[in-house]
Amino acid sequence: MAAKKAAAKASAKRKQSTKQATGSVLDRIIDAGLDEAALSGWRNTTMDAIASRAGVDLGETLMLVPTKAHFALRLLDRADALTMLDVKEVDGDDTPRDRLFEIMMRRFDVLNAHREGYRAVIAGTMRDPSAAPLALCRLRRSLSMILAAAGISPDGLIGLLRIKGLAAVGAYTLRAWVKDDSVDLAKTMAALDRALAQAERLAGFSLHRRREKPGDATI
Repeated sequence: MAAKKAAAKASAKRKQSTKQATGSVLDRIIDAGLDEAALSGWRNTTMDAIASRAGVDLGETLMLVPTKAHFALRLLDRADALTMLDVKEVDGDDTPRDRLFEIMMRRFDVLNAHREGYRAVIAGTMRDPSAAPLALCRLRRSLSMILAAAGISPDGLIGLLRIKGLAAVGAYTLRAWVKDDSVDLAKTMAALDRALAQAERLAGFSLHRRREKPGDATI
């Protein structure tokens, strides 16, 4: 697939962009939380430890991120921002499936920039009965955004099915990413390619249907 080759070539560039910190207090807190989770595990991580590692007063930290559940939500916010960084307008020459592949791989490059930290936070949050529902609800926004960026409508009943389908794609690929120790995330890309093909068959993504351009004749 052309998108797979393009994604592999662009991987190093995307990884570099995801490592560029804005230097904001919130970014320092998020980076510190990821580092703390990687070292101590998410269950043993406290907001006090995050504040100390970030060099930010606990009160200021809690004003921005009151709880670990809120940390997971802020982490999704930043992952969304980095995933969408430099995403261009939909090009009619790209198939929606290829574009979706590229954007999803951007997402996994974002995760890979703080691999151990993200792994710890994701696993810990999904085991937390108070945090998991909030994170999963917030994740729907991320999935809708990714679909829209790929030129696939997330609206209406069909859009809801597409969101659920993309959630399954993401979960399947995430399991591959967790075990993928390759430099170029080749196993993750292969898993994503398989998952998108399956979703296209079962979930009605209509990924190969290109958006009709203005002026296209209907015969």
